[in-house]
Parts: sequence; structure tokens; C-alpha cells
Amino acid sequence: MTYLMPVRNRVLAVCLFIAGLLALAVSSSARAADTVYWADYESNHIGFANLAGGGAGFLDITGAAGTLVNGVAIDSAAGRIYWVSAEPPKVYFANLAGGGGGELNINGATTTGFLIGAAIDPALGRIYWANGPENKISYANLDGSGGGDLDTTGATVSDPLGVDVDPNTGRVYWSNGFLEEGISYANLNGGGGGDLNTSGATVNEPAGVAIDSTSGRIYWGNYEADNISYANLNGTGGGDLPTPGATAEKPFGISIDPTTGRVYWAAEQAGRISYASVSGSGGADLDTTGVTPDLPAFPILLKTPSPVAAPSASGGVKPGSALACTPGTWAPDLVESFLYRAPQTTTTRWLKNGVPVATGTTVNAGAVGSYACQSTATNHAGSSSQTSAPIGVFKIGKVKRNLRKGTATIAVQVPGAGVLKLSGKKVRKQTKTRSATSAATVKLLVRAKGKAKKGLKKKGRAKVRASVSFTPAGGSGGTQTKALTLKKKAKGKKRSG
Repeated sequence: MTYLMPVRNRVLAVCLFIAGLLALAVSSSARAADTVYWADYESNHIGFANLAGGGAGFLDITGAAGTLVNGVAIDSAAGRIYWVSAEPPKVYFANLAGGGGGELNINGATTTGFLIGAAIDPALGRIYWANGPENKISYANLDGSGGGDLDTTGATVSDPLGVDVDPNTGRVYWSNGFLEEGISYANLNGGGGGDLNTSGATVNEPAGVAIDSTSGRIYWGNYEADNISYANLNGTGGGDLPTPGATAEKPFGISIDPTTGRVYWAAEQAGRISYASVSGSGGADLDTTGVTPDLPAFPILLKTPSPVAAPSASGGVKPGSALACTPGTWAPDLVESFLYRAPQTTTTRWLKNGVPVATGTTVNAGAVGSYACQSTATNHAGSSSQTSAPIGVFKIGKVKRNLRKGTATIAVQVPGAGVLKLSGKKVRKQTKTRSATSAATVKLLVRAKGKAKKGLKKKGRAKVRASVSFTPAGGSGGTQTKALTLKKKAKGKKRSG
């Protein structure tokens, strides 16, 4: 075998014929959904399908060029998809929304040979690829300022067939597919690398690697053995993954979704995108109705943003109070797994009684209501939102005095379901919790205690400060105070006989 897979040698022999077929390719933009993308080698395009099934097509890459698409990766922040072209050996990009593509400057990197596999390091702002016949791992800066070759001293680089960036360990990994088959790595910051212990696992023309950081494993597809294998990143060897129910014929490229416990690969010769559970319970082939994958390779995953921490709202509870929102946070991409989910854009808005009333991180609570801030994150797969606990803005209304008993009733307007409590200086606490099941006006009885009670009896009046707290259902409570004077009418004397 040479540095090219046998089936890919045949493709190179008919590349002019393939170019003629391009006009027949299906072209569209992926709909908002959790999606798998892949390099559709023979159609010279990028295919996609919904992970839930169907919705398949080819991405519009108008403005970009190159043939023999041979590895893809996503820059979530920019909303771009990148790919390497085997012929000519270049790197291209396009917007995930479709169109608007171009060529990336890779001057400084080894630009001859056969590029294969792609991985992005968002922290360094680089895209990496394997250069098969040159036995090099190269990179280019995403800002277009050129690139270079990675220092791989101490590591085996023999017909590399795919790369993977692991920000957790600061390494680039790749699979060696010819003569010195194995999995190797080098440090992102230079200084060379080494080879990984793969004892116990099948290593037979491994094509593409991906890391599951949750289990500390790196996975690959064995092109000639038609199976999926793994090794432990701690150097203790590995094994083979059972894949009953899934097609594993000529697997080329790997991606992992640790959130669902699935390993995905492209069954190149069968023209399928398949998956299996990391638990070894088997898997299936994805529904790619809409297109027929033609020598697919290097599947990658794009999912809607995943919430990490909900936003929080703070501020006063009186009408007219200023409220502030600390936006929620979202899970980053798992670039080592080729799982992309980071937001491209985020927005913050305010809800009053569940209805949007304002955008931004601050709002003036102009009226009684249940206020919450909502963070929404969006990428090309779709949007997801998370909402803060509500702040119950309530109003203390009219006071009605009972001159005969020396008490007063406070009318409290609440925005919805919640619990009210009455306390305060010289005020007797309520013995029973008052609650509301919906927006309502709740009346609270104010009675004097201690010195105020004695003064009320002696002088017929007493000044008190009533504290009213309201805790909305599922939210945090707030308190308002009101100063008032209790009055009691003296009893009249009886007439003598």
C-alpha cells in the first residue's frame, strides 16, 4: 500500500470525471438541527444529515474551491466550516449558513503532498492537518497570517491519516496508517512528542482519531480490519469496541458525543455514517435520506448550545426598581471529540409574567409583575434558552384601620403564586403563612406588640413599621416596609343611674 488508500487511488484516476459530476450535486444549507457533517470525498463536497434522521444534503460552499475534500472542522465562534483539499493541497472555508467561502493562507506550512484530516484549536486560533506523503503535521492560523509545521521530534509520523487537537493535554494526536501503524502525538507548544501504547487494541491502517475526555480514551477506525478500537490516554493499552447493528466497513474518521455516549464514524466503502455506544451495546446507521454519501470520511458533530449555569436576576421588589441580570453560561466545544456546540451569538432579554418586555442586562420594573431574565445562545444547529429564578415585584397598597380594635389591614398586590410574611418593628408576626396561587390582592392584618400595644391602649395611637416579604414560586424573596400609625378609639363611659 502507498500513502493513499486503494479506493482513493481510484478516485484520483478519475478526478476529471468527478469534476463533471459536480453540477449534479445536491446543494443546500443545513436546517437548524443537531447535525453530522462529513467530507464527501468523491463528490468534492461537504455532506450533512440530521442526527435525528433525514434532512440530508450538501452544504453550499460557493466561493471556495478545491477537489477531493479530505477532512472538515468547525470554528463555532465564526460560524465557519473549514476543510482541507487533497488536490490541490489547500485549506478552504465557508459559512455554515451557506456560501461566502474562500481560501485560507497557509504559507509557511508544507504545501505539497496529500492533505488529510483537519482539526481546529480555538485557543491558538489554528487549524491542523496531516500531510501524508511528506510525513508532516502542519497548521495554519485562522486569521490568515500563514502557518507552519509542528515539531514532531520523538514521535512516529508515517503516512498520517488524520489529526485531533486535545486542549486538555496540550497535544495534537494522529494515526499512522502505513508501515509503522499506530497512534502518535506532539505538543502544541513545540518540543516534540511520542507514541501511544495501543497494546490490546487492533491497529490496522488506523484512519482518523478522536478523544473522549470523560473516559480518557482515544478512538480510531481500522480501515483494513473493519472495526473500531481505542487506547487509554494514560498509556495502559486499549481494546476493540463492539459495534453490532452498525456498518463498520472501511471506517474513515471518528467523532464522539460524550453527552450521549456515542462514537460516530464514516463507513467509507458502504457510503454510510454509523455510530455505536461506548458501552459496547452496539449501534446503527444514520438515516441520510436526501443524499447518498459517496466515499464519506471524517464525520463531525454540530449540536445546539448546551446550558451550564442559568442566569441570575437581582434588584429591588418595588415597582420602579432597577433589575440587573448576570447572563447564563454555556458549554464549550469539545474539539478533541469533534463535537461543536459553543454559541456563535448570545442574547439577554427580560420576561414579565412570562412575556418578553425588554432586551439587555438591565430593566426598570415599572409595574407589579414576576420578572425573570432569559439568556439565549444560538449557533447554526439552533438555539437554546435558560431562564433565571423570578423576582416578584409587588406593591403595598391602601391601609384600612380598625379604630375599634386598634389594628390595620394592608392590601398587598402580588404578581402571582407565592408566599407572604408580615413582621416588623413593634408589629406582631403573623401566626399563619399567607399564600397566593395567582396574581391577586392579599390583605394582611397589622397588630401592635410590646410598647406599641401599651401606647395604643394608653394614648389611642402607636407608630409601627410593617415589613412585608413576598417569595414568588421558584424564586427568591424580597421585602418592603411601610410606616403607619395604628389608632384605637377610647370606649365611652356608661351613664350613672
